[in-house]
Order: sequence, then C-alpha cells, then structure tokens
Amino acid sequence: MSVSTVTRRTVGAAILALACVAAPAGATAAATPPEPVWEATGLHMPESVVYDAARDRYYVSNMASWGEDAVPGDGFISVLDGHGRVAQLHWATGLHNPKGLALANGRLYVGDDDALVEIDVGAGTVLARHAPADGPGQFNDCTADPDGNVYVFSSRLDTVFRLSGGKFEPWAPLDVARTGRPNGLRAEADRLLLGSWSVPAPEGEQEGHISTLAYADQAIGRIGDAPLGHIDGIEPDGHGGYTVTDWTRGHVFHLTADGQPTLLFTLPKGAADHHYRIDRKLLVVPQLLDNVVRAYHWEPSAP
Repeated sequence: MSVSTVTRRTVGAAILALACVAAPAGATAAATPPEPVWEATGLHMPESVVYDAARDRYYVSNMASWGEDAVPGDGFISVLDGHGRVAQLHWATGLHNPKGLALANGRLYVGDDDALVEIDVGAGTVLARHAPADGPGQFNDCTADPDGNVYVFSSRLDTVFRLSGGKFEPWAPLDVARTGRPNGLRAEADRLLLGSWSVPAPEGEQEGHISTLAYADQAIGRIGDAPLGHIDGIEPDGHGGYTVTDWTRGHVFHLTADGQPTLLFTLPKGAADHHYRIDRKLLVVPQLLDNVVRAYHWEPSAP
C-alpha cells in the first residue's frame, strides 16, 4: 500500500462536492466551508488523530482489521510530520483496535479494545496496559484534563475509568438512559464532555448528544437540547465552542457553547475522532473507511 500526501488542489472538488444529508436539528449552513489543505493516504482504518506540538507531529491510530474478521494485535499508531506527510507508518505496534488518543504526562494514551495503553512518545514503545480487573474494557475514546488525569469509557461496564497518580480505577458509572454510551470524550478544566452515539428511549433509540460530567460531584448536564448525530470527535474551537464529527453521516459541524449547531461540510461516512489545531486554524479529520486523514483550514467567528 502506497503512502503519500496530496495537496489541496487535488482534494477540494471531490470532498466538498458531496451532497449534504440530514443535518443536526436546527443546524444552519456555514457561509464559507473549510478549505482543503492536505491529505495523507496509505493508512489502515485511521480512527483518531492528535497533534504533538513539542515534536511538531501528529499521531494517528490505525484500527487495521476490525469486526468479526479482526486479527488480534494488528493495530498500530502512525506518525505524520507537521505538514501531514507520513513519517513512520508503523511507529507503535501490537495494538488490537486502537481508537481514541490523548497526550499527557509525556505519554501517548490509546483507548484499545482491552485496555488503556500507555506509550512512550520518544521510543514508540508500550509502557503499560491499564485494564479493568474483571476483563477487557471495550474502550474507545480517551482524553486528559489539565492536571494530567486520563479518562476513558468502558462500553462493557457503562463506566468512565480514570488514570490518576498511577492508579487506574472506575470513576463514574453512567446512566446511559440520560447520557447514551459515550463514543467521544473531551476533558475540560472542570468537567468532562461525553458525546454519545445513541441514547435508548421508550419511543425508540435517539441519536446522540453531548452530556457534561462535573469533576467535583459528577453532576450530569447537557449542551443543547436536540439530538446531534452519531458523535465521534469533540474539539474546542478556542472561542468557547466546539467542532464535532458525526461518523455515520460524515457531518463536520460547529457547536456554540450553548449547543447551537452549524454544519460546516459533509465528508463520506466514517468521519472519526478529529483534531483542531487552534494555532493554525486546522481541522484534521481521519476518514476511517477511506484510509486517509484530511486537513482543512477553518476559523470560527468570534463569539
């Protein structure tokens, strides 16, 4: 499989010509869609991307095989340079279905099927695998707060686990009838954001929304009232709002602090756990089913 990077001229027409399907309820359309900048190809089911400012590079989780035919241990982490070029395809290996990524404490943390994996960012070697005492966690996204605590959700146990001070333990059991089962997480200074895939309801399953979970007392809140979609990535925009991806519809939208959505553009199905570089105004979106990571220039309006 070849590895390459494509410039904005070859990306733009094919990506942004996609017709928009049903957007989040009440969403407006962006006046100017994000502008394609680069595309990194040759990846294998890329699910999440995070930027390492100290080393000017991106880490990308590759699930590789998945589903019923998944091969244990064929997942890996790739490194892209600061311009989106693939610098090392198989940088860290031996993972199962690596998904969410978080940088903290000089480590890269990975939400994998069985464990929260801790990787040395210098060597790309696995330092530790943190798992529940009674079996695999079935983890997806992970995130770190400003104090270096790392959070990951177990879909098997409907519980947020926390790694803090070297101890990995259950931290917050969730009422999934309220929050849904989180697929995307984002840690802030005083609360954890939980973006769900769907929410069970008596009248039938609803699409996901973003809940909030306070660190101080684990009180549950919500951003906005309407369902948003099958949420994967949640990233701060630097102005109090967020960029959010809907994996199923390929929507990338902007969400204000009070929950008002604006559809930025629509990608193919599989828009996964993205990263927004506030310093460069750059949206970096893994396209899991297309085996690419695409970057776009986009700047939010000041509130």
